[in-house]
Amino acid sequence: MRKRYELAELIKRWERSDITPEQAIGQALLWLVALAERVAKLEANQRKDQPPRPN
Repeated sequence: MRKRYELAELIKRWERSDITPEQAIGQALLWLVALAERVAKLEANQRKDQPPRPN
């Protein structure tokens, strides 16, 4: 598993040119994947908690 910097740390490293553009893009993609997983879990929980729709 790759290390994912916290967003504030990622921005600081980018501003200081401590990471390459490729590393910054990779980090942004890691954040995107993590957020997509969280949204999917929230949506699944919301569907589970809702009563069935009448036809």
